[in-house]
Amino acid sequence: MKKLLDKITLFFVPILGAWLIFLLGKSWKIEWVGTENLTLPEKKNQKLIYAFWHGRMLILSFSHRWQNVHVLISQHRDGELIARIISKLGFAAVRGSTTKGGTKAIFQMANKNLEGYNTAVTPDGPKGPKYMAQSGIIYIAQRNGIPIIPISNSAQKRWTLSSWDGFIIPKPFSRVVIILGEPIYVNPDSSAEEIEQKRKELEDKLSFLTSQADNYFAK
Repeated sequence: MKKLLDKITLFFVPILGAWLIFLLGKSWKIEWVGTENLTLPEKKNQKLIYAFWHGRMLILSFSHRWQNVHVLISQHRDGELIARIISKLGFAAVRGSTTKGGTKAIFQMANKNLEGYNTAVTPDGPKGPKYMAQSGIIYIAQRNGIPIIPISNSAQKRWTLSSWDGFIIPKPFSRVVIILGEPIYVNPDSSAEEIEQKRKELEDKLSFLTSQADNYFAK
């Protein structure tokens, strides 16, 4: 019975979830900030590694739909549901983690950039701690020479879940803001100390962008 329920869940929940995200997203009034930070990578015809906090993925799953972005998704059961939902919104899931079996995931994601795809990583995922960046994404950027674009978002009216990541869900018809930060480049010859400096730089930038987004509608 449990296996049957799992199969039913994995079939129907992704369909329902994708439709709910699409319909909810169509009602939002989205404002973009910092799009000029994409100018230099675009001039160089570079692909991107989007970095965003785990709890801020919902808005981006709508705003970047049907762009064939390859997203690193963990291999646990919740990850399977997320992978199936986003696949119905035009994303491709790369299953793995930069913490558990990290080397393989780093190679896979780096190769996706070199094959011509933008990629996305939640550096505090899959299980936190919240707003603490792990170094796996830095190793991906080091390997492929592709810039990391920090990106965060918020909503004027939203629900915040009591999950570890403080997952936010913008309410229908809410104003939404998406903020992009300056690209972060990682030298291929970076030392362990330099890798840590870049990890901290990414963490600080994402925290700043998130605070900026959360306060955006207070002005």
